[in-house]
Amino acid sequence: MPSRRHRRGSRAEFPSAEDRAGSAICNRQVHRATHFHTDAVTARLPSDLIVRPEPANIRVVWPNEAHDFTPWLAANLSWLDETLELGELQLVGTEMPIPGFARNLDILATAADGTRIAIENQYRKVDHDHLTRGLAYAVGHECGALVVIAEAHGREFVAIADYLNHAYESVGAERGIAVFLVELSVQKVGAHFVPRFTVVSRPNTWLTDVHQSPSGGGDDRSVAAFLARCPADFRPVAAQVIEDWQRREGAFIRITPSSASISLDYPYSATTGHTSIYGIYDNGGLGVQRGYYRASVVPDERVEEMDAVMASCFPTLTDKPFYRTARDFEPAGAARFADWLIAVGMEEEQTQA
Repeated sequence: MPSRRHRRGSRAEFPSAEDRAGSAICNRQVHRATHFHTDAVTARLPSDLIVRPEPANIRVVWPNEAHDFTPWLAANLSWLDETLELGELQLVGTEMPIPGFARNLDILATAADGTRIAIENQYRKVDHDHLTRGLAYAVGHECGALVVIAEAHGREFVAIADYLNHAYESVGAERGIAVFLVELSVQKVGAHFVPRFTVVSRPNTWLTDVHQSPSGGGDDRSVAAFLARCPADFRPVAAQVIEDWQRREGAFIRITPSSASISLDYPYSATTGHTSIYGIYDNGGLGVQRGYYRASVVPDERVEEMDAVMASCFPTLTDKPFYRTARDFEPAGAARFADWLIAVGMEEEQTQA
């Protein structure tokens, strides 16, 4: 296989690191201004400064995946930092060989904690070859995570990745491999091209992180042990949430070894088995997996409805795009959101049948 070299010649123009930083600061300032002084900002901002991004063909930006996109991504891994939520990624190398394989891994990187990350890229829709080869690369390079980037991921591959991530959550980071399926697209704003990386499958990191905590000994897989670790004022709330869950037909409660959280799952999906609805922590918080719901449960046309239901059930919920946490919530709100999400999941399952 020929080596992948950076394509010389004209390049599409991307925002620089300084531009991105300045844009982030500007966005935060606009967010604060619109939150507190909406009328003033609307009056000052000329309408011609508000533009709609146009979709662009990724081949206009990177004509060839091997010679253009992969070298660019290797030099700009920071574009994946926020998307994957693995911290700052550091490049180890590109075209990384494995003895006995005729092809090489596109990109090998390390996460902030030193975990090796295998990154495999493909234009168009991902196929079986890239997914299975990516897993082989991840095993061969002793990686803790595999990232597969493509223009699209079919439902069957999302189901496979979700299954592998459920297994990863069960065995922990020491023995499992997390799988991230990422869709690549490009938008154009004036003369600038803006890459978009959208995660469609990922592990529940709030759950898997607890596997990395050293064991303190004893039997801490029981509900009683979990509740004993909770703050006194939070213990009745957690107990009520769990009691409500135990009354549901087919519900499942998963407590990880030496964990700081308990996963409450519901097996409405025939393709992915137990799917996490939310998790409660012994520090008094509740985790709501918004990004996971969008990828595997809630159709695009109902995301706005989901956000409204979520806000009404958990008034103190944080506004992060993927993993949100709430404190001072009511057990009734947790039950109401679970009812809504389970109903949507069952409707989608019947639609696909």
